Amino acid sequence: MQEPDDHLALKISGALETDFLRAILNASQDCVKLLEPDGTLTFMNRNGMSRMEVDDFATLFGCPWPDLWPEALRPRLERALAQARSGGRDSFEAECPTVKGTAKWWHVSVLPLRAAGGPVEKILVSSREITERVLREREQRAYATALEQELAEKSDLLAQRDFLMREVDHRVKNSLAQVASILRLQARRASPSVRPALEEAAHRVASIARVHELLQSSTDLRTIPVVPLVQRLCSEFALSLDRPVQVDTAQAGPLAMQSDRASALAIILGELVANAVRHGLAGDAVQVRLHRRDDGTALLTVTNPASGPKTARGGLGTTICETYASTLDGHLDWGFAAGQVIARLDFRADQNECLR
Repeated sequence: MQEPDDHLALKISGALETDFLRAILNASQDCVKLLEPDGTLTFMNRNGMSRMEVDDFATLFGCPWPDLWPEALRPRLERALAQARSGGRDSFEAECPTVKGTAKWWHVSVLPLRAAGGPVEKILVSSREITERVLREREQRAYATALEQELAEKSDLLAQRDFLMREVDHRVKNSLAQVASILRLQARRASPSVRPALEEAAHRVASIARVHELLQSSTDLRTIPVVPLVQRLCSEFALSLDRPVQVDTAQAGPLAMQSDRASALAIILGELVANAVRHGLAGDAVQVRLHRRDDGTALLTVTNPASGPKTARGGLGTTICETYASTLDGHLDWGFAAGQVIARLDFRADQNECLR
């Protein structure tokens, strides 16, 4: 049984000049060419002549097909012709200008035509123009490259910004730590009437310094993880105040806060712990608990054993706590139960500040 290519080969080899066969080849929108086995041109359809900007095929008749291509690509065409002469098929994509020099891209298919069991009589070459697709792909690649470059530049700018912000936080932290150290040094040398005020000021400055230290080490320079902040502050309070401070953050969840809100929380915590030590029973531990509720609010409690309820409401520490509580959209109150003074800070911790 003869293959379709064999039937076509018989027709082409015996009746190329017939109007019927010419109509078949001219109906193709591609550039269709017939070559002799040696690669010379013997036919090109009308659409092919139009796409290749050929005014008169007689100028190309008998011309080696590879000669129409850029010299660098001719070895590739010779391989395709050799493949066809041996009975195989080949295809490739490449750029080839028209005879008038217009740059175009083509998808080229090369296949042999022969009678059943006979030698290759003709080589059929069909070139489909893909210039529009190639240019579109080039444009997309160029856009992607430009976008990658722009993103890289922005990433560099963000990295520089992060570096500068970390450097600022580092210097602020060091400056505040120095101020706190100076205040503590002055407190040790000051008279008993002045010493408590200096110690309180040192604690307040140290609390703010700790916020900047955590901000410096945070992966996100805009937010601070609250649990490490509370734990670190309470550990330092225990050392500086010489009083045990027990921390419970089991129900705090992965809570994070904006740096300004974290600073407010740190200042309030420092005031409440210092107040608990100052007014509580000597030697007893201060209890600190942080709990985040499902409704988007959080509760910070500081509890200490005391001989009676807290009565002083007009001190500087209370004023500071109430002022910063408003920054947190919160409310601060005190209670007394079972021999303990309990300071409660209710504040907003919405979903935007909860690490998921």
